[in-house]
Amino acid sequence: MGFTTVPETLRGARSAAGEKVGSLRGADCAEPVGRVAGAVQGGSAAAAAAHCQDALSTTFTEWRAEAQRLTDHLGVAADRYQQGDHAAAGVFPSAAPTMHGPR
Repeated sequence: MGFTTVPETLRGARSAAGEKVGSLRGADCAEPVGRVAGAVQGGSAAAAAAHCQDALSTTFTEWRAEAQRLTDHLGVAADRYQQGDHAAAGVFPSAAPTMHGPR
């Protein structure tokens, strides 16, 4: 039992994922949280909001980097599957029938 891969489908997924990840570059999802710190100046709420903003910003940046890494790996996987298919084609004989029935 095995599986079939379609390298072009993997490359298409890499392209689509790359577009999505690319559209997130420059996004600042933590910015609204930072506005909370300005709205509740003084006390511990402002400090907590600022800490939350920093943590969210760092986490989002790390997530984008990981998403980009996984996106890139789709392309690497497609290339390796295709290389394996080409290598196997040179090792195994054609699947054309070689036995003939009675003549």
